[in-house]
Amino acid sequence: MSIQITKLNFSYPESNANLFEDFSLQIADGWTCVAGSNGCGKSTLLKLIAGLLVPDGGKILCGNAGAKSGAVGPAAGEMIYCAQETAEPPENLYAAFWSDDNEARKFFSRLCVTEEMLERYETLSGGEKKRIQIACALAERPAVLLLDEPTNHLDAKTARMICEALGDFAGTGIIVSHDRAFADSLCARTVYLYNEAAAFAGGRDCVVYDSYPCGLTKALELRQSGADQSRGEWERLNAKAAVERGRSAALEAQNQKAKARLSKKTIDSRDHDAQRKIDTARILGKDRSTGDAKARLETQIRQTESERDSVKKALRRKEGFALNQTDYSKPVVVDEIVLQAGSYSLKIPRMEIKRGTKIALTGENGAGKSLFVRHVISLLEKTGRKNEVLYLPQEISDAQRDAIFGELDGLEESERGEVLSTLYRLGSEPERLEGLKHGADSRLANQQGGRGDNLSPGELRKLMIALAVQKPLSLLVLDEPTNHMDITSVVALENALAALDCAMIVVSHDKAFLQKVCNASFVAERNGGSGELKLM
Repeated sequence: MSIQITKLNFSYPESNANLFEDFSLQIADGWTCVAGSNGCGKSTLLKLIAGLLVPDGGKILCGNAGAKSGAVGPAAGEMIYCAQETAEPPENLYAAFWSDDNEARKFFSRLCVTEEMLERYETLSGGEKKRIQIACALAERPAVLLLDEPTNHLDAKTARMICEALGDFAGTGIIVSHDRAFADSLCARTVYLYNEAAAFAGGRDCVVYDSYPCGLTKALELRQSGADQSRGEWERLNAKAAVERGRSAALEAQNQKAKARLSKKTIDSRDHDAQRKIDTARILGKDRSTGDAKARLETQIRQTESERDSVKKALRRKEGFALNQTDYSKPVVVDEIVLQAGSYSLKIPRMEIKRGTKIALTGENGAGKSLFVRHVISLLEKTGRKNEVLYLPQEISDAQRDAIFGELDGLEESERGEVLSTLYRLGSEPERLEGLKHGADSRLANQQGGRGDNLSPGELRKLMIALAVQKPLSLLVLDEPTNHMDITSVVALENALAALDCAMIVVSHDKAFLQKVCNASFVAERNGGSGELKLM
């Protein structure tokens, strides 16, 4: 069941501009990935298709069902939208799980959902709840399935399990995702949303898209290549126009000299011979060639500038960290030890984490990754090196958020400027940074719906990193750094971290991110009540 969007218009009540303006898109059967920066309308587009939001104008037509302005074709049972949040159990959970339909029940078996899990839904992990959500959605066998960031907080095993289950879905599927490995394995098409004014000189202030017949990773490569080509072509034509304008100016100078030679103002009125020569030159058109050449060149200039202006010039954005390299060179030495957490034990080998060592730490949830990270941080604290380490947790508490803004408020203006520059290089937009330029009390700002509320979890994580890298570090510990981040920010962050020279431990299930950033790899493997950290 294909989805046809025609001349869609939509804006939020509090916004002065349209998010979507005359937006048209066709989505075919199979899986399509929707990607783009935060705020570009990815989740909004899914909610519009699902009928959870009503368009201001245009049509959304699904399959052969008729649609009118602001209407969605399929009946409610033919379309299912799975939000990022899983706090509440799906409405059809018990009916689907206990259904007599074996085809419906098989999804629960495939995703390892047990009766015992239903009884303690509130205490389940995010990954377990996501498996239940997906199983309930597939059990309905909808014609259209919409998934918003389905792999956030999932370990590699769970993400793979969900991907395999979704791979058998025969309808029209759309996922919003920044997980390149997941999207690549599932989706044959990618739709990349972006604000045209932020991407191209002279673009409209609304969301447009580029469509690619491939997975997310290849789409990002094609997008970058296309941007480089458009910018190169614009610059080539602009340089050509500049050369032609220079030639035109030179011809104009020659033309003025020719006019001066044909002028009688400097000729003595009694010098009839000289006057006759000038009259003859005027009649014969001598020295007219420069003027004719200039006229032809002016036509060429207009053609070149018109060709240049028809090219969408991709704007170039700086990336990376605007900072000096770190100056701590003393390594972090971890001796062989068995760590205990309740009844679980984790064996750690001896290792030396030197400057420039970037460790990818992987493993299933509960295998001891956080246990190892806490141990390394405690070693630095015990030796008086607490200020040399930054730990970026998966979730940032209200107290940590206040501390982040407190640190920002304590900076000098030049230092705050460096932080904002780093945030921009990490993919944040100027309007998202506006509230950070003021030194008001963070708690008051939060209470008044100020900057603390306006910044998403992903933006807060980037702010924490931007503050940290302004100081010398021996060790940077990042726990699932790409969670809550859009693909633009993920790529910008991985490029920046790849160039940073301090030691790192990166806990992540994003394989593409780890491959770009890290140069060493450890995996935590669990077998019952014991586990071991192994070098891969």
